[in-house]
Amino acid sequence: MDNQTPPVPPTPPEPATPPPTPDEEWAKRLKLDFDPEKVKESTPPPVPEGPEYNNQPAPQQPTPQQPVPGNPYGPYQQELEPMPPTYMVWSVLALVLCCFVPAIVAIIYSAQVSSKYYAKDYEGAKRCSDRAQIWIIVSIVLGVIGMALYLPLTLLSPS
Repeated sequence: MDNQTPPVPPTPPEPATPPPTPDEEWAKRLKLDFDPEKVKESTPPPVPEGPEYNNQPAPQQPTPQQPVPGNPYGPYQQELEPMPPTYMVWSVLALVLCCFVPAIVAIIYSAQVSSKYYAKDYEGAKRCSDRAQIWIIVSIVLGVIGMALYLPLTLLSPS
């Protein structure tokens, strides 16, 4: 008899470890303990049942062609009227250079123009713009009349 050892069957290769799941990768990156068994044990929330949930189409998302509610810059935006002039600079100049009281009224109307316009009260904005312009003119006219009366009187008065 020969002392030969029986051939040893080749060992099967070790099974390749599956790649880690995204949950395991995140747990490793965040240095957290991750137990995949707990994930498997958790149950998803129940699906609602009843006639109101069956056979309903999914809510339709607005497409780029549809106007989005509340979006003033949508594709179907209606043409806005141009904002009337506020005359704020002229009101302040009239306040500084001319008659004080009418210029304050002009400033108040000038300030109301843009707020009424953005509130979509286009007629009110136009009306306030017109009134501001009128009060600026009144302030300038009263300032010119006041200066026309004041200068000659100061020149005639004895010193």
